[in-house]
Amino acid sequence: MLNFKRPRRPNGLKQKSKDQLNALGLPGSNGWPKFQDKFWQGLKPNFMKAQYQKCGYCEIQISAHGDVEHYRPKSEVQELIAEGTELANSRKLKGRDKPAITEMGYWWLAYEWENYLLSCAICNQKYKSALFPVAPDRPTRNHQKFKAQDPKKSDIKKEQPLLINPFEKDLDPYEHFEFLKSGVIKARNDDPRGKETIRVCGLRRISLSRQRGPRAVEIWDDALDFLLARNNLNELRRIATGLYFAGHQVNLYAGMVRIIFKQVTFLDWNNLENLIKQEGWMPIVEDKVRNATSLN
Repeated sequence: MLNFKRPRRPNGLKQKSKDQLNALGLPGSNGWPKFQDKFWQGLKPNFMKAQYQKCGYCEIQISAHGDVEHYRPKSEVQELIAEGTELANSRKLKGRDKPAITEMGYWWLAYEWENYLLSCAICNQKYKSALFPVAPDRPTRNHQKFKAQDPKKSDIKKEQPLLINPFEKDLDPYEHFEFLKSGVIKARNDDPRGKETIRVCGLRRISLSRQRGPRAVEIWDDALDFLLARNNLNELRRIATGLYFAGHQVNLYAGMVRIIFKQVTFLDWNNLENLIKQEGWMPIVEDKVRNATSLN
């Protein structure tokens, strides 16, 4: 996962969001709710640009099949009882493994700009769906079908989301995640937010770990070589610029690259950036970025 900067809200969208919410009405009204999904689907280009055409959760490349998804679910909230197994990029989960625990979700955020992010169809549709774990646990209620109370507007300031949002201010993914050399992701020190984000979005799915694996091995080795090349300027330049480019926002799994770099070297990503700036090597990286983005 990578920390992204949320794009600027388009002009006039705030009023349009308010109008859509007013048109939605209140719970209990006839035919409620009738969400207009074309509203947020039309915002996809904004998030494609801000997230460098990558999923906010797993960082795979997104093309036509990406979703503008609701961070806080709009219709109901589910809980994950059984994670299931992956087969050919899909999850075979039965309804009882991911039951709805509330009747309604955060419906008043259905048209809220701050509640959107770009996700791949696998993370969003096959895994996250309407899952949204929080701490403390949702208040329970005595109901035949729904065991938790519906979210309320006043809950937002009280609850601590366990699902990490890539647009969170000052987010440092290193605090929550670590990677094995095989590309398998783990929660750092059993961090609860890292643990739940991995579960909810299926970030340990076999297909994703296999895709990350070769890059993880490469970065692990390059980070070790970086430590050994401190007295060889030419070799240091080659390795440092290669690592920095691999961790650039435009590249897949840049978040993993930055985490592995710190795991191996115990240096922050800013240390690598400062080195490259001080030595005047940034134009080398910029050329690589231009070449990479011109192919998209």
